[in-house]
Amino acid sequence: MFCVILFSSCISPKSITYINNLPQAPLINLDSLTVPQPIIVINDIIEIRIGGENEKTVQYINQYFGGGGGSSATSSPGGVAGSSGSQYTVDVDGYITLPKLGKIQMTGLTRDQARDTLTNLYRQYLIDPIVSVKFSGFQFSVIGEVKGPGTFTVTNEKVNIFQALAQAGDITNFGRFDKVHILRDVNGKRQIITVNLTDKSILNSENFYISRYDLIYVESRNLKYVTDNVSRTITFISAAFSIIAIILVLK
Repeated sequence: MFCVILFSSCISPKSITYINNLPQAPLINLDSLTVPQPIIVINDIIEIRIGGENEKTVQYINQYFGGGGGSSATSSPGGVAGSSGSQYTVDVDGYITLPKLGKIQMTGLTRDQARDTLTNLYRQYLIDPIVSVKFSGFQFSVIGEVKGPGTFTVTNEKVNIFQALAQAGDITNFGRFDKVHILRDVNGKRQIITVNLTDKSILNSENFYISRYDLIYVESRNLKYVTDNVSRTITFISAAFSIIAIILVLK
């Protein structure tokens, strides 16, 4: 057991402390960060709401959207007259199918771009349409040296790396705070981003906020495998001595 304690004591406190190089000050002002606009990707579930104040627009919406039209439609009243919302799943080719418009390409668009596109397309049928587009949830996964790995879905569309790790119960003392990998896939474009959470630079980094469907992987220290092996060895030796002692007593 002494060996285990000895190995564990080799861990530097700074290596298991977030942002350990901040200046000593009661107030630190940070740079402003722009939250990246989420891009619509394949298999996204987006909610589209159509509304308007014009009576003809309302009649049209009630006719074509009253019963919903999405692949998993859940119509509900909104704050705008005639507003109706339905959920649509982006298919493997990047399209959704809407009443009157048919198949519309969604992948690669931001939420605002999708809203503007649909607003312009529906102007040929509606008078002053009001369109809103939102994502059904923010999903990400955390694995590796964390206390509670898993896949998480939150309603907030702005999630930073520390909030994501907090959902997984935080990094264990055997995790590499300086080597946290973010695996990102945006419509087939894949990246592995490595961040150092012990350094203050993460606070002003473009990777401070994670993206939907990110996979966060926290590396393990080699020290963990050493201590695990030592623990197993000690258990084996203790068991061996116990067997020898029993044999000696019997003799």
